[in-house]
Amino acid sequence: MPHPEPLTIAITGANSGIGLRAAQRLAADGHRILALCRDLHRGRTALEAINTGAARPATLVVTDLADPDSIDAAAQKISGEAGHLDVLINNAAVFDQTRRTPAFTASGHELFWATNHLGPFQLTARLSPLLAAAPRPRLINVASKGLVTMPRIAIRFDRLDDPGWYSPTRAYYHAKLAQIMTAYTLALRARDALDVACVRVPAVRLDADRVAALPRILRALYAPKNRLAIPAERLGETYAALATRTGTWQQHADPAAAGRSALRGVYVDENLRPVDAPACAYDAGARERLWTVSQQATGDLPWAR
Repeated sequence: MPHPEPLTIAITGANSGIGLRAAQRLAADGHRILALCRDLHRGRTALEAINTGAARPATLVVTDLADPDSIDAAAQKISGEAGHLDVLINNAAVFDQTRRTPAFTASGHELFWATNHLGPFQLTARLSPLLAAAPRPRLINVASKGLVTMPRIAIRFDRLDDPGWYSPTRAYYHAKLAQIMTAYTLALRARDALDVACVRVPAVRLDADRVAALPRILRALYAPKNRLAIPAERLGETYAALATRTGTWQQHADPAAAGRSALRGVYVDENLRPVDAPACAYDAGARERLWTVSQQATGDLPWAR
C-alpha cells in the first residue's frame, strides 16, 4: 500500500542485492529514490529496473564510498536535488573474499574499513543537514548476523589500517561492528531528532551475476549456502518497513537506564525484533573513541543537530 506521504530516500548500493530490491519496493510505493551506486554502468542498469515499476522516477547518484571526494560530490548533488532527506539507508558494503591481501585507498585506509565504515560515516555527516530538515528523519545502518559468532570482537583502535591482522572476514566484521556502534552513538546524541536503526542482516542469496563472477572453486563452495540463504527481496521488505515505520526505537528502550536497556530497539533483525550486539558495542568509552577516530579520519566534519 502506498505511503500516505511520499518520502525522499537515499540508498547506497542500490544497484544490486538488498539495496536494489528495497529501492524497487519503495519506488513502487510512491517514494522518491536517490540510488547511490559506485559504478555508472551498473547504476544505469539498476535505475532502469527501479523505474520500470516506479510511481516516480528514481535518480542515480554515482558514489564511491572509498573515495572522500566522491562522497562530497554525491552529497552536493543530493543537496541540489532535494530540500530535505527523510531516510538514509547505508546499505552498500564490500566483502570480497577473494581479496587475500589488504588493499588501501588513496587516503591510506584499508579498503573494507574505508568502504564499510568511514564512507557511510562521512556520507551521513554530509547529509545530516538534509536529514535535520525533514519532519521525521530516519537513519538505517546495516550490520551482519555473522557477528553472533564473535561475541568478543572489539574495535582494533591501535591497528585500524594495519595489514598484519587482515583477512577479508576479520576486516568485514570489524567494520560491521563499527556500524552498530555508530548507530548507537547517533541514537543517543540525536535521541529526539533522528530515528536510528541498524539491521542485523542474515545470509542473503547472491544475485546470479555476482555468483557467476566468483572464481570456480568459490562458486562450488558457496552454492549450498546460497540455496539456503534468504532471498534479497525478503530483506528489501525489511528495509522498506523500517524506512516507512511510524514507531521509533525508543519504544523498546528505557530512557532512564544505561547500557543495553537504554539502546534496546536500535539493533533489529530481519523481522524488526530487537536483538543484542557484541559486548563492545555497549561500551560507552569505546563508542566515543570510535566516534573520535572516525571524525579525525573523515576531516572533523560538522553534524547538524
